[in-house]
Amino acid sequence: MKIIYYLLFTLSIGFSAKAQQEPFYEITGDVKNLPATKVYLVTFIRGKNNNLSQPIINSALVKDGKFRLYKDTVLMEPSWATEIFYLDKSTKKRKSLSYQNKYNPKVNRQSFLLENRKIEISGDMNTGLILSGSPESDMLFRYGLLSSGLYGMDAKIDSVKKLGDNNKLTQILKFKNDSLAIFKKKLLNIASQNPSSWVALLNIYQNADIFAPAELEQACKIFSKEVMSTPKGISLSNYQKQSGSLTVGALFPSFSFKDVNQKLVSLNEVRGVNGTLVIFWASWCGPCRKEIPELKKIYSEYNNKGINFISISTDHDLEAWKKAVRVEAMPWPNLSNLPGNKDEIYKRYNVNEIPAVFLLDSKNRIVMPNDYRISEIRDNLRKVVK
Repeated sequence: MKIIYYLLFTLSIGFSAKAQQEPFYEITGDVKNLPATKVYLVTFIRGKNNNLSQPIINSALVKDGKFRLYKDTVLMEPSWATEIFYLDKSTKKRKSLSYQNKYNPKVNRQSFLLENRKIEISGDMNTGLILSGSPESDMLFRYGLLSSGLYGMDAKIDSVKKLGDNNKLTQILKFKNDSLAIFKKKLLNIASQNPSSWVALLNIYQNADIFAPAELEQACKIFSKEVMSTPKGISLSNYQKQSGSLTVGALFPSFSFKDVNQKLVSLNEVRGVNGTLVIFWASWCGPCRKEIPELKKIYSEYNNKGINFISISTDHDLEAWKKAVRVEAMPWPNLSNLPGNKDEIYKRYNVNEIPAVFLLDSKNRIVMPNDYRISEIRDNLRKVVK
């Protein structure tokens, strides 16, 4: 299992945002039976060290169930996981307001998307609340964050490969490909029907790795200029532009990163005679560290066959990375761009999930683009070293 870390979960504030309707946000409440004298507004914010928090960013007094949360600010894009809560008078614990979901009446939602709009909350605490005036929250309530639902599929494919059942392998691969084709069509249909929706764009970006470069280029053309100008839109555009240079046969983008002793090391310096395995990981990534013992076994098998390994960290903490390198004792070069900006690595190599592994041939051309499964790594190594 990979760890996905490109989800926004941040409050982005700037000086211009064409996709937003107002230079402020305003949330007004008219809630019957609200047992509170004060409400608090929280949202997810990513700090300098990449840590997530959900601080209070605003508050308002409540009188007769009415309140107003207002701030002159321009949000570059909607802010994720926004909630309004109050403190229970007896327990002093947080209680978040929850809202009816007309698309799924059985499930209420506590979080919504904060955007530069006039948002209204109305209703009765005893019978249900309605949140209105936020188109992106409406899209979130309707679709949520979509996934292909193919969790565990790669593990099934690996097990069938081990059994040597080619007929079953053909069937399961066809099922995977057909399912992905249906899912891609669903994402594109949602985008086509909502070309100005940031949530629709986010769902494309969240699943960008299942699209071929040409498909992704067409997907980007669906959205309005306004939504493509948001930070997430720019990230999708960058991903699309870079995707064409990270396919099989393409020359892997070169690098020059520092090892734990701050010595610069380039790709050509670590290039193997028959190929190079480039591993993207991080000290905080459990799945990355879990696969290191298996990678060590592969290294011991292939290093004397002209295959070099190189690990590149996407850490944000220099000392945490150095400590992990010492603990894991990987017998190959470990590099990072710390204390630089890890986002440079994400953008250059479209690494939105870790672990991510690329296999290159002797001329640094991509043989295996962005995979992490040990079985796939072994299969591709056999192609390179015959």
